[in-house]
Amino acid sequence: MRTVLVAAAALVLTACGASTPGTVAPAPRSPATTVPSGLEVPAERSPDSFSIDRPPQFHVLTPDGQRSLSPWTICYASGCADGGPSDTPPSVGTPTALEFAFDLPGWTFDATFREHGTRAGCGRQVTVPVETTGERTFRVPPAGPAGDWDVDLFGRGPTGGDAVTTVRWHTPTDGTFPDAATGQAAVLADHDGTLDSYGVELFVSDLDRTYDDASADITVTSADGGSVVLPLGPADRCWTEGSLSFRAPDRLGRRATTLGSGPFDYTVRLTLAGTTYVGRATWPDDTDEDIVPAVPLTWQPALPTYRG
Repeated sequence: MRTVLVAAAALVLTACGASTPGTVAPAPRSPATTVPSGLEVPAERSPDSFSIDRPPQFHVLTPDGQRSLSPWTICYASGCADGGPSDTPPSVGTPTALEFAFDLPGWTFDATFREHGTRAGCGRQVTVPVETTGERTFRVPPAGPAGDWDVDLFGRGPTGGDAVTTVRWHTPTDGTFPDAATGQAAVLADHDGTLDSYGVELFVSDLDRTYDDASADITVTSADGGSVVLPLGPADRCWTEGSLSFRAPDRLGRRATTLGSGPFDYTVRLTLAGTTYVGRATWPDDTDEDIVPAVPLTWQPALPTYRG
């Protein structure tokens, strides 16, 4: 997933590798429709009628009527515009589920629930998949405890590109909680066929709480049996409640490039409140294209997970 930085307040145009919508055969057009919730879905338009300056929009129902929202970050066609969410996003009120429409067909979405008022602090976040209910309509279930959440709707296009907007939702009931706390590790990278390291990173999320005394190291073992233990520095300050982030410099990661041939086994030892959890993965076999060059870790025992 493309990491969205929320510090920037203004949109900045940059080059982007998203594919050009004009290279794809136009999707069938459809007229404006109204779904059972009362949400009006605008008539479908040609993908090449949108641009960074005229981006596709999100459409949501609010207590004051329907609103059309532009993305605050978008990659589309040949450019990107990165920004940050408003501190006062539009409220959708207290529906039992959030329904929205998007101007373009074929997109998929995730929703990240952020505790209201904690954008720059250490609030809890819960990310859930979004249900596709029609060609351009979607439904978001509640997540986390009932209450006030700023919800980032993050979409990806079928041929590249992404878009995100934010609404405020007072969820009337408890919703989905994470199935499990997860983690990912990055040590080695393969750039143009050359084994390298751009630094060592370990990221863990959806823990039951933030652990101030956490410590970790990563052992990398090659297919030839060579191994090296890479100690990680203290965890970074809390970005979200229940997350941990550790780093070590490039020069330390490059020690793993001398071990021999791959694939390479990663063994992470993470100690939380006196208990050690072991996370394992194989690079590059377990590569996930959304987090390259990191790989997702499988933990034993299971990490303590946020349940509200």
